[in-house]
Amino acid sequence: MINCVTLCVALSMVVGCTWAAATVDEIADQNRSGPMLGCHKRVFTYRVSQTDNKGRECWDHVSVWSCHGRCDSNEISDWRFPYKRSHHPVCMHAGRTRSVAVLRHCHPDADPEAKLYEYMEPKSCSCQTCTSMDTSCEGPKQLNTDAVTKIFQIEEEEIESEYA
Repeated sequence: MINCVTLCVALSMVVGCTWAAATVDEIADQNRSGPMLGCHKRVFTYRVSQTDNKGRECWDHVSVWSCHGRCDSNEISDWRFPYKRSHHPVCMHAGRTRSVAVLRHCHPDADPEAKLYEYMEPKSCSCQTCTSMDTSCEGPKQLNTDAVTKIFQIEEEEIESEYA
């Protein structure tokens, strides 16, 4: 049986959703054939879960397009404090689109809304100066990891249903 990840891409709130499916092999081929240097889109797979109002859980492994890569940065010395001019762009989205994944592993009595997991995917990626309006620009030392939701990347893992 071919393992597929079904994603509902919300084109707009008025139009509705378009359903698409991609096999794991297709996604792997896109990752291998894509550019290795620079800033580009890449597929990452995560285990996501969410609960309904009564605490019943739905979960699945979701493959998501994300920005990945490196950008050229530089510093030029300056006679004024802080004695340098820095330019450190980061690889980030250049436009986003809302997507919805249908979670397949649900508690039998879970509400239908718990099956739909909404997230954002980049339309394209580019090297830009980070803006905290829509991106977390802090370095790892500045982040309070106790106060954030942790999502782990999954590497080629078999999926077993908890509710089969």
